[in-house]
Amino acid sequence: MLELRIGRNLAALALAMLFVAGCGTVEHKVSMEQGYRVQPGTKVVVGPVHNKTGQSFDIDVDKMLADALTQRLIDQDLYWTSEPAPKLTLSADIVQYAKGDAFKRWLMPGYGSTALIVHATLTDPNNHEVGAVDAKRTVDAGGAYTIGAWQSIFRDVAGDVVTDLEKQVKQPPQI
Repeated sequence: MLELRIGRNLAALALAMLFVAGCGTVEHKVSMEQGYRVQPGTKVVVGPVHNKTGQSFDIDVDKMLADALTQRLIDQDLYWTSEPAPKLTLSADIVQYAKGDAFKRWLMPGYGSTALIVHATLTDPNNHEVGAVDAKRTVDAGGAYTIGAWQSIFRDVAGDVVTDLEKQVKQPPQI
C-alpha cells in the first residue's frame, strides 16, 4: 500500500514539474565559411538587428535582441570595444517571434507558445560574410514559471548564439 502511495506521489510530482518548469525546443548551430580561421583574440561587436517577421510588436524586439547579444558577449569576454584586437561583426535577423501566453500554456501545452528564431551573420572588417549562426527556442508548455518567457527568450537565444561563437573564437590554434 505504501508503494502505491509513493508511486502516485511521484507521478503527481512529475506532472506538476511539467507544468511548473516549462518545456520547449532548443536548436542552434554555427557554420563558418570553408577554410576560414578565426584569428586568436578575435572579439565581436553587435551590428544591425532587424525584425524580419513582417509583424509589429508592442515591444522593441530589435533592441531586446541587440541588448541581449551585447550582454552575453560582455559576459563571455568576447565583446569588442576599441581595443586593437581582430573584430567580427554579428548582425541578426529575427525570423520568427511569438510573444505567447503562460496561462494558455498552462491550460494546454502548445497553446500560447512563446517562440524566437534568429538568423545571425558574422562579417569580417571588409564586410565579407565569414559565418552564420541559426538559433531557435520555444516555450511550449509550463505554468507560472514561464511567466515572462516573452522576455527571457531573447536572453536564452542570445546565450545560444554566443555559446556557438565562443567555440569558434576561443578554439585552440590549428597546427
